[in-house]
This record gives sequence, structure tokens and C-alpha cells, in this order.
Amino acid sequence: MIDYRKYNHIDDYDAYKRFCEKNFGKKCYQSKIDHIEWLESNKYHFINLAVSDSEIIGCFHGFKAPVKINNETQFFYSLHDLMVDKEYGTQIGLKLMQAVIFQDKPVILSGAIGRISRAYKRLGSTQFQSHWYRKFIVPYNPLRFFFLDKNFIKLSQNKMKFNFINNKEEDSRIIIESIINAYEYDDDFSREFFEWRYFQTNSPLTFFTYDSSFKNIIKFSIGLRGFIPFLRIISVSKDNDKIFLHLLKSIEDFASRIGIPVILYSITENILPPKELKFNEYKDIPNSFVFSKKRNLLNNFSITINGFSTDLGFDSMFL
Repeated sequence: MIDYRKYNHIDDYDAYKRFCEKNFGKKCYQSKIDHIEWLESNKYHFINLAVSDSEIIGCFHGFKAPVKINNETQFFYSLHDLMVDKEYGTQIGLKLMQAVIFQDKPVILSGAIGRISRAYKRLGSTQFQSHWYRKFIVPYNPLRFFFLDKNFIKLSQNKMKFNFINNKEEDSRIIIESIINAYEYDDDFSREFFEWRYFQTNSPLTFFTYDSSFKNIIKFSIGLRGFIPFLRIISVSKDNDKIFLHLLKSIEDFASRIGIPVILYSITENILPPKELKFNEYKDIPNSFVFSKKRNLLNNFSITINGFSTDLGFDSMFL
């Protein structure tokens, strides 16, 4: 018999770690205790489990996040990390999905591929435009990434032509708050959300590059996939094509300085990378959806979902 229930950190962590390492990968961020403690610090986050004979065989995560509908702030549940043990069938995944998709709040389903994407479509989800590109570059020192520390990152940031900052710098909070304010999410819940997203002790390392107007902003993370370092652009705001192009060029320079050979452009905003930079679209393009039981909520409305309202960047490294 399969039990569908909420995750309990005290009782479930060891079994959950085994499940994650088997199904997400041996060194996956999902199994790291710091990451789980960060998720658990958000009272609006949940981990739903499928459990059989005390072993976890499936999971689905979600958290409440702000979005814009016709420039007014609304709150959706952003769902992520749907996974079922490879030895079990798809029915478990469908049950985990149905438990959280068919609720009163609308949901965001970003970055889905293959069977999961097809299942979201069959459930009547509405697809929205997201962009998935990559680019390979030649780093100055290919091994430098494996010896990174805060001082070298700070030194590299200071050499950039545009403003660079990250959320782990002691003096970064005021500037990051100014960047966040540019998105005009000014309600109490959104402030609480951004406190968790960027300023909690275990929140993922996130970088920001921006111009002085705060109208051209790029957020990105850095991490490892296997033994390959990558930089992932996770959210962008653009007011000027030329400035946006030069911000991206600065990010390439930064990636090269810290030993990163791959730049990923993975965003939920409908802003393409400039053709001059020669990014290549993914061969298997992930799809992004929204779903609501109230179908008219999503029809004929302008919906803006920023990358920070999804799990993009959760795989960033910790310093």
C-alpha cells in the first residue's frame, strides 16, 4: 500500500536522501541538508511524498510565490522536483500531481520535459513562453572554478564594467532590495518571500548585474553538473537592448574569469538572448505552464512570471 503524505524532516530525512541520490543523482542538491532546511524555513513550502514500506518512492515540492496579472500582484504555487522512483510506474506521479494541482490557488509548472510535460498538457494546463539556451565559452583558467572562494569572486566582480553583486556579501542587502523594488512587489507577503529567497542563511548563492536605473537586470547562479561548471541566467529585466547586450557580455567575461565553460539561459520572462551572442537553443526544449481550476483567471490576461518565482537557481552552489 502506498501512503501519500507530507515530508517530516526528523523521521524522513535518511530515506529521502536515499531516494534523491538514487533518482536525482549521487551529489544532487535536493538531498543536501542545508537545502532542505532552507526549504523548510519557508512556511509556505511543502514536500509531498509517496511512501511504500517505509521507503520513499516519489516526491513533489511547491512554494507560494508572487506573480503579476495585468501588473497586479497575485500568488501562485510554484511546483517543482516531481520525481518517482525509477522502479515504479507513472500512476504515482499522477497522484502526486493531482494532490497539488487541483487546489484553489493557481500553480506554476516550469521547465517540464518528456512525460511530465505531456501530463501537464493533458490536465488542461496553459503553456507560457519560456526560453532555454546555452553557450560554450573558453575560460581563462578551466580549473579555477574548483578553487573558488569569496575573495576571488569579489575580485572578479569588481573587474566587471557593470555593477555586480551577490546575496552572500555582507554589504549587498541594500542594493539587492533596490533591485527587488524595481519589480514593484510591495506587499507584505512578497517582502517575506524575497527575505527567504535571497537573505536566509542557506539560500542559494545568487548574483545580480544591473545598470544604475535598475531597469536592466540579470540574475544568475553558478554550480556544477557532474564535473562541468556552469553559469545559469535565471531571470532578466530589459529596458534597453544595447545595455542588456553589454550586461550579458560582462557575464560571459565573469564566467570565463572564474573558470566556467558553459552559460545557460533559462528564463521564464519572454526575453530572447541577443542574436549577436550566438546562444544555441536546447535540443529538447523544456515547457512551462500555469494551471488554475478557475480557467477564466488565465484567459485574456497578461501574466508575468519571473524566474525568482520558480525553482530556477536552486541548484546554485554554496560558499
